[in-house]
Amino acid sequence: MSIQKKVMALGLSFLVLGGTMTSALAYVYEQGTRYQTVTHKDIPAWGHAHYDTTYGSKKTTTTQIGTFKKTKGDALLGNFAELITSSKTPMTLPEGIPLNSVIIVSEYGCKKGTVYFTAVSSHDLEPSNTCDVTLKFSADDLL
Repeated sequence: MSIQKKVMALGLSFLVLGGTMTSALAYVYEQGTRYQTVTHKDIPAWGHAHYDTTYGSKKTTTTQIGTFKKTKGDALLGNFAELITSSKTPMTLPEGIPLNSVIIVSEYGCKKGTVYFTAVSSHDLEPSNTCDVTLKFSADDLL
């Protein structure tokens, strides 16, 4: 095989590898002026959290307020939600999310133009590990 063919094969390999890495790191976001919907499946028991860094909300304002609304949840003792970064750093305190109620949360350090994601946890005394939560959220105040 000639040097030119080897270089071409190596280049194509890097191109395929780069495309695979990019698609693995992709996420979908809504502007903070609209709700993003995410479903957290199999929330761990005993107060542990499930993280989602696929569906995000892009902060469009400079206010330090976010919005949550749980539309489905089957945990006996309820759930808690928080905004996180893509590296799972919390940007709000965990806040109780009752079914079909809009909850406003205080953010700390959130910056306009950044995409935020969610973590949903169970109650500290919740023994089930098969609870699912569907959550609408925004990195901005939608009230």
